[in-house]
Formats: sequence, structure tokens, C-alpha cells
Amino acid sequence: KDFAGEIHMVLNCHRERRYMTEKQRHLTNWVPIAVPFSEWHVSPPPFNHWLFGFFPILAPAVFKVYDGMSGFTCPSSYVMGREKARRLFPQLSGRMIKYCAVFFEAQHNDSRTNIAIALSAAENGAHIANY
Repeated sequence: KDFAGEIHMVLNCHRERRYMTEKQRHLTNWVPIAVPFSEWHVSPPPFNHWLFGFFPILAPAVFKVYDGMSGFTCPSSYVMGREKARRLFPQLSGRMIKYCAVFFEAQHNDSRTNIAIALSAAENGAHIANY
């Protein structure tokens, strides 16, 4: 039951993100998130579940499923080798990594959205104030 609830939450987040990136392109952008892996198997496994021990191997497929849950509206996740990862993400340069998986999340500038809403309201006759 918890798993189904988590999937439902992720789907709702994707729906909200799709709406924001389509309707407010000027207030959103895509941010790459790099997940470096230095081992092929993690022990002890996270959350004490044996399958999570294999996440370094399964990550590319898991991120493709995540892309699919968004209806493939986000930039596609991908895998990069150690050298390219170090070049694109300099903060990884001191770490011994096997490879890096990259997926994307939408970033939303909520303060600019609030200002846009206030200005639109004022243009339509509303009185606005700040405290």
C-alpha cells in the first residue's frame, strides 16, 4: 500500500511539473541531477531490502521508468562514463566513480511566480500589498 501511494505521489508531481513547464516556461528550467556510483553493489542494502543493493546496476533502467512516468516530457535521463562525469561535474573529480547516471528535475522560481500573479491581479484591478 505504501508503494502504491508513493507511485501516485510521483505521478502527481510529474503532472504538476508538466503543467508548470508548459504554462510558465519563463519561470521554470530543467536541472540535471548527477548520481555517481562508485560500487556495483551496495552492502548493507538501503532500506534493508536486497533489491536496493543492486541500485547501481539498475539505476539507468529505473531513471528511464521515471522518465516514462512523466510521459517523457522531461529531458531524457542518460549514463555517462567516469571521465565525462568529472569534466561536466567538477565536484566529482576527487571521487573514484564507476559511472554516473543523470536525470532531470524541473526547477521553479516561486518568488517570480508570486510577483507575476500579483502583477496580473493589479493589471486586472486588484489592490496588492506587501507586509
